Amino acid sequence: MFYRILIVLLLVCARPASAQEHLRYFGYFANNTYQSENQAHTNITHVWTGPDRTQARSIILAELQQAKSYGIKAVVSVDSFVFAASGGCPYANSPSAAADFRVLVDDLVTAGYLVPNDPEASTVVAFYPIDEPELCGLKDQGGAPHPALANAVNAIRGDARTSNFPVASIGSKKYDEAIQGLRLFDWVGLDNYGTDNDGYLYDLLMLSFNLRPQQRIIVVPQAAQGGMLDNSYHDPGRMAAYANSEARVIMLMPFLWGHADTNGTRGIPALRDQYREIGSRVKFGLAAQFLGQSVPATMTAGQLYPVSITVKNTGTGTWVAGSHVRLGSQNPIDNSTWGTHRVALPATVAPQQSVTFQFNALAPSAPGHYAFQWRMVADTQAWFGDATALTTVNVTPGPSGSIGVSPSPCIIYAGQSACTVNIGWNSNRADAEVWVADTQNTNPVLFARAQTGTQAAPWITEQTVRFSLRSGATTISSVDVRGVRSDEPPPGGPTNPTCPLCQEP
Repeated sequence: MFYRILIVLLLVCARPASAQEHLRYFGYFANNTYQSENQAHTNITHVWTGPDRTQARSIILAELQQAKSYGIKAVVSVDSFVFAASGGCPYANSPSAAADFRVLVDDLVTAGYLVPNDPEASTVVAFYPIDEPELCGLKDQGGAPHPALANAVNAIRGDARTSNFPVASIGSKKYDEAIQGLRLFDWVGLDNYGTDNDGYLYDLLMLSFNLRPQQRIIVVPQAAQGGMLDNSYHDPGRMAAYANSEARVIMLMPFLWGHADTNGTRGIPALRDQYREIGSRVKFGLAAQFLGQSVPATMTAGQLYPVSITVKNTGTGTWVAGSHVRLGSQNPIDNSTWGTHRVALPATVAPQQSVTFQFNALAPSAPGHYAFQWRMVADTQAWFGDATALTTVNVTPGPSGSIGVSPSPCIIYAGQSACTVNIGWNSNRADAEVWVADTQNTNPVLFARAQTGTQAAPWITEQTVRFSLRSGATTISSVDVRGVRSDEPPPGGPTNPTCPLCQEP
């Protein structure tokens, strides 16, 4: 229970998840041969090698060729170059570590995968000399790093061309047995696949407390099941939330995409879809913060209402107007409740700039309570950033009613210039009005104002006029009226009304 509370407090007190400039990389651990499957949502790959140095060299060069073609970075395992040839774990000290590593660097420079002293310009962005040193014979000795581990790290830092390249390692749940050795590295991660989400995040937090303040953290959650692992992979959303909230996290590297003996992320659809979205956010620098919105609490069914939503680009990528980056509807995702499911950017938005989307929301045709919520989306890549505040809009019935005339048509008898009709109407709107005009709606004049009523119009001629039942600017219904001339005398004797067209407003 203690570590659950501690994790909650950490996430509450940390920076907002949308501010993810510290989380630079997303990729999969031991990603050999799988780059073509996941390069669209990764910006780094981990090249895993074994104890055979010749084979390791071939693997490294082949994987880096792919990485460079995809424009992604690589963390390269170099254990066979900086430890004695012992068949792998446990590792032994190598007196020739510096010389052997230098030969590898020569190859990397010649092939164009490493620019001396410039990891930003290189395909190789970090070196990985050892995995789980405490399980491979490299526990601390006398409160100090194991000499063989220190020698391996020094071989990398001692080459002038790689002295400023990060050196990385990942410890197990027994990391404390080599904590002094892990303090030698620039980037340090943790794998602990026998615990749940809270347990893993707690252990990762404890590891960070034991490292130097300058060291960066690698989050390495379980992202596979079966075989060498249990069936309880870690929750991608929880892992991403931690990675985004903890400023020291440099990389989120799930274990793993694919493996011959394990069902990796590639074979678990729900897991794959979540990590594709998370990875795309990191790869393309997608992050957003909701700042505010203006939306009516009540709308009338079928009517248009101006609304506005303001968000800030807190990522590292620019949102280009006219691109696939837009505002998308939520709750549910991609709904067209408000007449559209996408709103285009009104202008290009650079990092740390804000933008206001202004558009007309079309209220649903049926009365009820509807969710109004939106979020930024890069179509084909990922939803990202905060969702807007959830607003429940009360959609009330639209104006309804009917209007009729009797008789229709009316008879203009011999000797008369007009005839009389009765206009009857009813509406669900208290502001209902009846207006009269010609069929082109020229110069409309108020005829009556009431929700329900009947009123005579004794001035109907052969010229057609239109009576319209309205509520505000909305025409609910209308009826056309005209007189028909007859040579017969009027039933009650001749009349010739001269009454006015209508009452004044």
